[in-house]
Amino acid sequence: MYCGNINDLPSKEYDTPLVKYIRQAIKLNGSGRVELEKDMVFANFDTSNTELKQHRKFEYHKDFLDVHVILTGRETIGFTPKKFHDNSNIKHTFDTDKDLGFIEENLPCCYASLEVGDFAVFLPGELHKPLCATDDIPMEIKKIVLKVHKDFYRHCLSISV
Repeated sequence: MYCGNINDLPSKEYDTPLVKYIRQAIKLNGSGRVELEKDMVFANFDTSNTELKQHRKFEYHKDFLDVHVILTGRETIGFTPKKFHDNSNIKHTFDTDKDLGFIEENLPCCYASLEVGDFAVFLPGELHKPLCATDDIPMEIKKIVLKVHKDFYRHCLSISV
């Protein structure tokens, strides 16, 4: 997991392709799913309610990197340094069509609280628990979840020249 704030990024001339996509999605301020690179990069604009931590499950993806960007409200995201592997003994479910798996048991967890402009990046296989209420105060938030396919994200993480 990587965290930061969009306002703390270096000037645009040093943007990686991933940061360019984040900036592009923020400017769009759309709704629903917006394609940025056909089948490789898209932004989901979501309005959701956070919940108490104990009501949220860890999730993971096999094919897509996730970038969560907070537009309104506050969200706490749980994470663990463990990557999920299919051959683990952890109880899980996975929907191939949605590229979304859920962990069915509790695991040790760390938390990062995000406010407007903050972002968190999760690589495929990294376990994360989004939409947790900050300070146990559930609220409505608006966020972008930028999705980048694993076959494309290596390009997105490289420094553009």
